[in-house]
Amino acid sequence: MRLDQDWQGFLRSLATYTRIPLNIEWGSPKKHTPSVCFLPWVGVVVALISAWPLLMSDWSAAFQAIVMMLSAVLLTGAFHEDGLMDACDGLVGGWTPEQRLSIMKDSRVGSYGVLAGLFSFALKWWLLSQWLTQANWHADIGAVLMGWISVHVGARWLPLAIMASLNYVNQGDSKARAMISPFTVRGVLWVVLSMLCVALMVGGAMFVSMLFTLVLCFIACLVYLRRRIQGYNGDTLGASEQIAELLLLFTLLGGQA
Repeated sequence: MRLDQDWQGFLRSLATYTRIPLNIEWGSPKKHTPSVCFLPWVGVVVALISAWPLLMSDWSAAFQAIVMMLSAVLLTGAFHEDGLMDACDGLVGGWTPEQRLSIMKDSRVGSYGVLAGLFSFALKWWLLSQWLTQANWHADIGAVLMGWISVHVGARWLPLAIMASLNYVNQGDSKARAMISPFTVRGVLWVVLSMLCVALMVGGAMFVSMLFTLVLCFIACLVYLRRRIQGYNGDTLGASEQIAELLLLFTLLGGQA
């Protein structure tokens, strides 16, 4: 059944992009919808689980925000954050495409990566704190939760768009290569369904603003990645997701952070 293939694809995506322990038969010949197409739905799971601090009504918005972020990082194993730091080390520190890719393969984190991680974490904490405060989360926890879900879902559209538009480039073997699979019509429909869900959660006007922000970011990423490495790799996908989270939080605030 098609739904069983979708479920298998979702489970594979959940096992790949989170630390949730799942028993997946990776060598099974059973057909499944490409797991990468369920990346936005993994965002739903991450957002729902990491939103548990919203239940602590006596906590300050600032403390809630940092615990929500920490919970998301632990749940994903810092998957995207690691990509951001490695990408910044390579893209900024390298002089040629080959050197940039080589730097990104290095497991050590350089100064550019450390600075990117620090500033990204600080900005996200500030934006999320402001969102929790301005959204009056004590009175309407549902609105805050839907905003948090929308950020995690929407941020994962950007790497999918990059994957569909650029060539994969890498030096040597890469775990990311095994995670990348061709899109199918059914898989794309699941991505579109995630967009419809976000539109219902945040409303038409805000959805258009979020989409416009992501389109601008997408164009900038395409131009930059083509110039720097002539394509994309796993680290740059993780970096794009982190950048998108920041931009979407800023968009939710209406640019009033």
